[in-house]
Amino acid sequence: MRAGIACMILLVLAGCNSVKTYDAKYAQHLSQQQRLDIERWNMQGRLLIRSDEMLTANLQWQHNKQKDMLKLSGALGLGAMQIELDEHEIVLHDAQGGRQASQDIDAFIARQIGFVAPITALRRWVLGAYLNGVPVVLQENGFLQLGWRITFKEYMDTAAGILPHSITITKNNIKLKLIVDRWEIE
Repeated sequence: MRAGIACMILLVLAGCNSVKTYDAKYAQHLSQQQRLDIERWNMQGRLLIRSDEMLTANLQWQHNKQKDMLKLSGALGLGAMQIELDEHEIVLHDAQGGRQASQDIDAFIARQIGFVAPITALRRWVLGAYLNGVPVVLQENGFLQLGWRITFKEYMDTAAGILPHSITITKNNIKLKLIVDRWEIE
């Protein structure tokens, strides 16, 4: 259970891919506002979380204004998991039919994986955008926000323009890496 939640929270896993990618310097021309205007998206990729343990999973993420639906598979052999997240609640469905829910999203995640993860910020960070109204320090190939360093190594073509393909999110000894194999923008 802990491993599955951890995989959902943070992102990464390298691998072979036939997707045409661009380095971060080339991809800077899609503006922050264009990325924030993307309200509905689906993403498929691979996730790696490294802290005290290393966790990997395949990830399918559907996002709209009301809800996020994440499906994780291959998470340490635990089978498929589904996570539903809205502004007020997180619900976890495990492969055995179990269900856990909490209205304290950050505390729930921290109990499952052992550290507080910026799950609501990830909704924007995976697009290559930072949160508006929250202090941000722009850096080459990324930014710092909420104490996390978000780095974009490669980008890929999508219907909305060029979006991240390889994302690394770090804080202290925690490293999340996400490789996006496919974006669908609605």
